[in-house]
Amino acid sequence: MKNHRKTWSSQEKLEIINYYKKWGATKTSREYSVSIPSIYKWKSAFEKEGKTGLSSKEKTNQESRELKRLKRENDQLKKIVAEKELRLRIQEEMLKKSH
Repeated sequence: MKNHRKTWSSQEKLEIINYYKKWGATKTSREYSVSIPSIYKWKSAFEKEGKTGLSSKEKTNQESRELKRLKRENDQLKKIVAEKELRLRIQEEMLKKSH
């Protein structure tokens, strides 16, 4: 038996949330064949971010990749700054000793 998950569009998720508000989680889950935790997750995302919170995982994955890239870049820049700071301190110490 193949276990395939359905991918829901933002519009479908919004429709499910509206149905849930009227009929509750159990009836919505049965009507749309969607898990109750998914309904609650979508409802929460919609309340926090509006319709954009219901966008697909692809957008979330792109944001996650971008965040990881920015963190790596930030770490590299911190290392560069630390190395320059160390060089300046060493130069200052050498100047103090030479006077």
